Amino acid sequence: MHSAYAGEMWYIATVFFQPKTLAEALQHKADLRQGGIFIAGGTDLVVLMNHGKEAPEHLIDLSHIQSLTEIRPRDGLIELGGNVTFAQCARLPVQCLSQAALSVGGPGIREIGTLAGNLATASPAGDGSTALLALDAELELRTARGMRRLRLTDFFLDYRKTALRPDEMITKVFIPANYQTAWAKAGKRGAVNISVAAAAAALTPERRVRIALASVAPTPIRCNGAEEFLSITGLNRESILRATELVQVEVKPITDHRASADYKVHLSSVLVRRVLERLASL
Repeated sequence: MHSAYAGEMWYIATVFFQPKTLAEALQHKADLRQGGIFIAGGTDLVVLMNHGKEAPEHLIDLSHIQSLTEIRPRDGLIELGGNVTFAQCARLPVQCLSQAALSVGGPGIREIGTLAGNLATASPAGDGSTALLALDAELELRTARGMRRLRLTDFFLDYRKTALRPDEMITKVFIPANYQTAWAKAGKRGAVNISVAAAAAALTPERRVRIALASVAPTPIRCNGAEEFLSITGLNRESILRATELVQVEVKPITDHRASADYKVHLSSVLVRRVLERLASL
């Protein structure tokens, strides 16, 4: 038995493995089949462990794999390693992602919380996930057997459910370097809060609009109806107002301790109007 430190608590795991390379990590996961859990920042996993919702027998620590922390320009894209943190994202020249990253937790969480971990957790309120959806992000998913690419729009399947296979790891995230973007979020506090709702919007070089929302459906969502409408009309005062009406039809929020479903529907349209108006002014 080996002990593993996470946050302010020690956890006992049958094996705490610290691979130095991606190949080692993937092979160890394959050998364990479904018996191992990847851990990087641990900001979500540790909470689940604290509440008894996860009790992993094997932890595969990814924090020592240098290749997963790299950010590289590549053919008009920005390539983000799976262990890139929110603190790193906050320094990127991509407004919706940098602002979303700055809205995640406090400084300590941003320094260790990773973009890929946030995606894998698949929270409906995922700020990073929402920004990446608006950016048409693509994922590189790897196993010991091979690699595949998957659009983020195909990744979220249902509440806390993704297309990630049991032995897969999110190794890279690809985003365009040339989209114009905007971000807006509403929470119950000015900082260190989970979104009541959040919106990201992006404008492609072809002037097509992308809109994504958090906390208003079982997963972060794209607003396809509003996007298609704006692809025909372009961004102007009248079309933006109509798009906000279409958004209210597309969201499916629930009432929870943060806000009522009706309020979230209204808030969604307010936030979408804000981000679209910012795009129109760029």
